[in-house]
Amino acid sequence: MIEPKVPLKRKDQIILDEDLARNLQAQLEAELIEEERLARKKEEEANIALIESWDNIQAMMEADFELAQRLQIEEQ
Repeated sequence: MIEPKVPLKRKDQIILDEDLARNLQAQLEAELIEEERLARKKEEEANIALIESWDNIQAMMEADFELAQRLQIEEQ
């Protein structure tokens, strides 16, 4: 014979609900922390890419300047 489920007493239900709420809150906080970590990582990667781009531009400008100087010297 299957025993019927006995409804929980109000106090027991409140305790279970509080535990569930704490667990959900902890899970949400963990998800927010992970989202923030991923956002910081993405921003850091974007900054690195931007710095590399600027370094490449600077190197091209220096090479162009050196070429212009050599051409001026050759013309003289």
